[in-house]
Amino acid sequence: MSVAGSFGALLREHRLRAGWTQEELAERSGVSPHAISVLETGRRQPRLSSVAWLATALGLDAADREELLAAATRRSPAAAAGTGTGTGAATTPGAATAKSRPASPASADLLCQLPSDTRLFTGRTAELDRLLALAEAAPGGSDAGMVVISAIDGMGGVGKSALAVHAAHRMRGSFPDGQLFIDLHGHTAGLAPVTADDALERLLHSLGVPPQSIPQDLGARAAFYRERLADSRTLIVLDNAVSTAQVRPLLPGTPGCLVVVTSRRRLTGLDDAHTLALDTLGPAEAAALLHKVAGPGRIPAEDPAIGELIALCGHLPLAVRIAAARLRHRRALRIEDLVEQLRDEHDRLDRLSDEDRDLAAVFETSFTALPEAEQHLFERLGLVPGPDFDAYAAANLIGGDLRTAEHLLESLLDHHLVQQHTAGRYHFHDLVGLYARTRAGAGDRDPEREAASERLLDYFEHTAREAYLHLVQHSRPGAARTVPAPAVAPRMSDRARALAWMRAERGNLQAAAARTPVPGRAIALSAALAPFLLQEGPWQQAIELHGAAAAAAREAGDRHGEAGALTDLGRVRHALGEITDAGELHERALAIHQELGDRHGEAGALEEVGRCRYMIGEFRTALGLHERALAIHQELGDRLGEASALWGIGRAHNACGEYPAASDALERALAAFVAVGKRLGEANACWDLSRVRHATGDLAAAGELLEHALAIMEELGNRHGAANILWSLGQLRITTATYPTASDALERALAIYLDLGKRDGEAYSLKDLGRVRLETGDIAAATELLERAVAIFREDGLRYSELNAVHHLGRARHAGGETAAAAALFEQARAFNRDIGDRAGEAEVVVSTAALAVDTDGPLAGLALYREARQLAGDDTSPLNEARALEGAARCLELTGDRAAAAAELRQAVDLYRRLGAAEAEPAAARLALLEPDAG
Repeated sequence: MSVAGSFGALLREHRLRAGWTQEELAERSGVSPHAISVLETGRRQPRLSSVAWLATALGLDAADREELLAAATRRSPAAAAGTGTGTGAATTPGAATAKSRPASPASADLLCQLPSDTRLFTGRTAELDRLLALAEAAPGGSDAGMVVISAIDGMGGVGKSALAVHAAHRMRGSFPDGQLFIDLHGHTAGLAPVTADDALERLLHSLGVPPQSIPQDLGARAAFYRERLADSRTLIVLDNAVSTAQVRPLLPGTPGCLVVVTSRRRLTGLDDAHTLALDTLGPAEAAALLHKVAGPGRIPAEDPAIGELIALCGHLPLAVRIAAARLRHRRALRIEDLVEQLRDEHDRLDRLSDEDRDLAAVFETSFTALPEAEQHLFERLGLVPGPDFDAYAAANLIGGDLRTAEHLLESLLDHHLVQQHTAGRYHFHDLVGLYARTRAGAGDRDPEREAASERLLDYFEHTAREAYLHLVQHSRPGAARTVPAPAVAPRMSDRARALAWMRAERGNLQAAAARTPVPGRAIALSAALAPFLLQEGPWQQAIELHGAAAAAAREAGDRHGEAGALTDLGRVRHALGEITDAGELHERALAIHQELGDRHGEAGALEEVGRCRYMIGEFRTALGLHERALAIHQELGDRLGEASALWGIGRAHNACGEYPAASDALERALAAFVAVGKRLGEANACWDLSRVRHATGDLAAAGELLEHALAIMEELGNRHGAANILWSLGQLRITTATYPTASDALERALAIYLDLGKRDGEAYSLKDLGRVRLETGDIAAATELLERAVAIFREDGLRYSELNAVHHLGRARHAGGETAAAAALFEQARAFNRDIGDRAGEAEVVVSTAALAVDTDGPLAGLALYREARQLAGDDTSPLNEARALEGAARCLELTGDRAAAAAELRQAVDLYRRLGAAEAEPAAARLALLEPDAG
């Protein structure tokens, strides 16, 4: 016969000569009837393997076989049009791209096994774009020249199959040789995973291979499958895979095809795969899905309950669909009612089920697919009290070593039964966590489970105590509770490690303290957390924790524990600026220590009460309390306690304007803190010593001390302490008239105080920011800031601080022309400073009062007050205020016409300013040059 005929025509001629239908030829050759029909019409170029099978089935001799093969290697016009490559098309398999080779509608419909797409598919734009990009890359294969594979993994219910099917429907035009789909039942309740043997049989049958032609051996079957798909453009969706071993034999061998695999397990063995880890939906996508499934108009678009409902569903698509379906089919059910039902953690998983969907069952199939060791750890992790965990916690739960725990956690991560957002730490998805806690508490009382819980809590308590020893500033009376040392625990070798561990485990430690039925453990955990929470906050949580510990200790008759918890609670109240409440708590702790004859505890409590007295301006009382504490510490040989008491003594002397005594006490405190290696104490002593140097005019030394203290606070990660130092740096920069730097330091301090909820710190920062605004001429802003500071001080009973702010508010009123209001405020401030014996503070107020008197009553009235201010500030009580009094007197004298006397006063002021390094030195010197040209 003629060799000029096309392959399709020759094939049809040979088939009809044999007297066979297309179906009969298909049965004998293994080539599907659909494929034979397409080949005979010339719509597709035949594969050489298909030519060989057809020739063998037809019994062609060598000449006819050669003729058929020659026709197959020529491209018919129909085939060329079908590929869209024209005469310049590449001849290598897979050279055409997905865009350049649109499928014929007829051929695309020949073999489409995809499940139906859903109109409810929502979001996943980025993920869908990635998959469609892979479809375009499929003809050229991977970088290694292999078939393109996308492995979509994620937890049960996250929507892997929905994404794969939706993407596959979008890709159909790029794969004209067919779209295969098979559910491998990797996590299907009641069904075993499909074996690779069975999967290959189903796939080959889908490709039209008769059962008798399918090889029995797995290797031969996989090779036959790869040969059938060779040089084709076929999409294969392998849904719900359980392992790499199940998937590997189902992969084509040459480029051109795209394989999309979904699995709850991360298939790390598929080295060439493009992995796509599917996360839960974002808020907007979850809300859109909720509205779609619930139906039009079922839920108002801005219903405030939507956010909580989505959160209760964990943003998990399956859970959102189930919840939305309930709203769709139960018209009387309000979204608020559904939210109320789902708030109950004990029933939430039961309520997230319907006729054929059950979220708990989805998690159950993931769990049962785990190896036994992973199942054991998963159940034990349900005992973790807080939000996350690490390998040390896991090792103590199973009573194993760290390496085993790490391996098991990584396996659970690969199975998407735990998640990881921070290296080394793991957590459950909210709903998986509920399932884990259900399994952890399932069944009757289990001694092994209880032992695991005790090991975990012992680990937390023991390690927290080790961390506490690096963080504590104050020695604690009473013996520490002893617990068994854990089998594995991180080494608390220094403060940085202790602080990092406390930060990581804060949630677990607080939850363990709140939930444990053992009073001793709750008290011990509260005590161990105390210095960390005092430094880091949040202070409201610390109040709840220490309050509960105090109540538990009182009920258990643990007087030492009660006193310790009251002290911890009092320190937090102090930090919050609730000084009256803090003082009462420390008084109660003092009474308990005295009742027990606990001298160590008594000394510590005396210090705490002294600090409270200091804060409300009772400086003499505070001084006496600290001196009593010092005597006890010295009697006991407690070097740390002695340092702490000296610090309190120095602060009280400083507040009374007794700078030599303050300097002596604080220098001794600083030396003692350094000797015992307490960096926080060192920083605090430097801070208060800088305030003495500031008050006595040694501004350079004050700055050096503050910079050193700030470096320590930042090194320790102590935000509260850093805010205190920044506040003082702001005050110092006001004195040196570097107002931008002052404003920056004060604003940084204010931000930290606000974040910590420290009201007195907030007020101090506002007060001094008000001073900056006053000095830079923004009177309105200064007045507003100072009024806010006064209000906070007044509300919190901080009388000394209130009157200090009142003084500066008076200055703002004066600058704004409100002279009567300013005079009244100055009088309040002066009376208070006089009452407490603070000569330096009183001198500062009198300087401001004198400036007001010059404007209201004339220079002679002002001169008398400036003289009074100089007398109060003399004898090195407050050299800066002495210089300011001298400068003010000079201005008054100049106004009266006595330029010589004015120059004499101003010359003394300039000398003092220069000795102090004060910003006022140069402006005063310039004024002196005008009064006395030769004085420059």
